[in-house]
Amino acid sequence: MKIENNGINPLSSNKMQPANGADKKVASHAMSSAVSGQDRAELSENARMLAKARASLEEGEEINTEKVARLREQIQSGDYTVQVEEIARRLMAGIFSR
Repeated sequence: MKIENNGINPLSSNKMQPANGADKKVASHAMSSAVSGQDRAELSENARMLAKARASLEEGEEINTEKVARLREQIQSGDYTVQVEEIARRLMAGIFSR
């Protein structure tokens, strides 16, 4: 079997062509911003609020799982009664303590 070179060569022996003006400008801008430290990122308002909520949650008190389970049982069995006077007292204390 004879293999002939018919001029079709998938691996071109041509040198890489130099970048055109637009490509040079983009490459130059990317290089200069990387060197000068101009890149930056900003968080959206929603992301800031989420980060603030997460931080306050992490700083919050531990959840008393025993108390939650006890209250859940009382509510499900119908034995839980809302202490309206206690709620009102705490609300008023919160308002006037500001």
